[in-house]
Amino acid sequence: MNRLKPRAILILIGVACVSASAVFGLTQRGTRTKQTETWRKLPPQSEAPRPFKLPVSREIKLDNGLTLVLIEDHRAPVVTITVGIPVESSSSGNISDLTNEMALTEATAELITEGAGSRGSEDVAREVETLGGRLSSSANDDYAWLAVSVVAANTERMMDLLGEVLLHPTYPESEVALYKRNRIQKLVVQRQDPSFLAGEQFDRIVYGSHPYAISAPTPASVEALDREKIVRFYDSRFTPSSSVTVIAGNFDPSRIEPKARAVLGEWKAPSKPPADVPASNNAGSANAGSSAARVFLVDRQGSAQADFRIGGLAVRRAHPDYFPLLVANAVLGAGTNSRLFLNIRERQGYAYDVYSSVDALKKAGTFLGAAESRTEVTVAAIKAMLAEFDRLGAEKVPAQELQNAKNYLNGLFSLSLSTQGGVAERTLQTYMFELGRDYLERYRSRIEAVTADQVEQVARKYLRTDRVTIVVVGDAAKLKKELASLGPVSEVS
Repeated sequence: MNRLKPRAILILIGVACVSASAVFGLTQRGTRTKQTETWRKLPPQSEAPRPFKLPVSREIKLDNGLTLVLIEDHRAPVVTITVGIPVESSSSGNISDLTNEMALTEATAELITEGAGSRGSEDVAREVETLGGRLSSSANDDYAWLAVSVVAANTERMMDLLGEVLLHPTYPESEVALYKRNRIQKLVVQRQDPSFLAGEQFDRIVYGSHPYAISAPTPASVEALDREKIVRFYDSRFTPSSSVTVIAGNFDPSRIEPKARAVLGEWKAPSKPPADVPASNNAGSANAGSSAARVFLVDRQGSAQADFRIGGLAVRRAHPDYFPLLVANAVLGAGTNSRLFLNIRERQGYAYDVYSSVDALKKAGTFLGAAESRTEVTVAAIKAMLAEFDRLGAEKVPAQELQNAKNYLNGLFSLSLSTQGGVAERTLQTYMFELGRDYLERYRSRIEAVTADQVEQVARKYLRTDRVTIVVVGDAAKLKKELASLGPVSEVS
């Protein structure tokens, strides 16, 4: 028999003692945790909102009609410049014409940076990189925009380049051809996405013959583009009148203002301005005036899940109901503490992704709820969402839930203004949507002023489940019969 040496015995005894003390120690700590750490179950208390102060801005009107806004912000050695150009549709309301005009608007905005003056696309990109900057452009439903950011020391040189891009774009044939190929490929991919199809059909049905009805151009409308059409559209629609340029950042106004006047003052308006579009422009749901909900079904054969949108027309951004509706949306479906998320996803497990949103544009807007669900529970998920719509309009939101929604909105708002680019972008929006110069300063106080009664009122007004529009993308063979329990079903494509 082997005998343990005395030193080995001491080591074993020591290990045993340490193990025993560790076990007993953990047990004691576990007991203390149960007794003293109930605080873990309680959410942290929100602090009082800090005072909100935007950098001072100064507005200057140029002779050509352009509005120039200067915002000094010396927190970082960077300057951001954004230009907004109203390009509201002049089409009569024909869907084909509206689609073709959207294709033109997109292409004109996207290609404006792909060649200017004597510079080709690569030359422009190389110059931007040399200056330590970024340059981008695009268009949304209400306006086209250009944005540049650059290290402060190179601001004036970047402004020269911006002026050349904005005033003298060349729209090279080769870049137009490349853009068309890429855009068509992107559209083909988008139309394989059920979420895109649901949103596209929802806008078309709810907005009717309004330009907002068109979410994206068709491949055919993009294929029909050519350089001559784009240049003609630029000449007639990209004008300084009603356009806005915001310059924000670390600059000397005594140098930047005259530079901006010299560069942007050369921008000339066309001899014949485009016709204005009425605010209403026949915006109206295909379900307007109906006494019952209607269901529109996009067949996607063999799909294991369905995407749906539920909603209707709501308000434009400047409408007095916008802020109460924004708070109502935060309660209903914005974030992981919202009612739709907690009920339809967490409690019932009907959907992985569920939310609601307010899309308030310059002339009109929508409110909708959306989700992706398994085919077999799609109708149950829709009914659960409709019940939440009704609940929001039938009973007052509890005080704490209401305050949580306000905190969420004001937190997002503050984050959006935490960067120089955010300040420039938000400021541009206030001008393009005609919201008033004090809009950003008063945003948080307007959110805080919303009452539970107002939330209930706007829910009853805009979340009308008795005349709601429901768009579903999924397998029609499995869904159509059951969807009929919600209202008349029409198949669309």
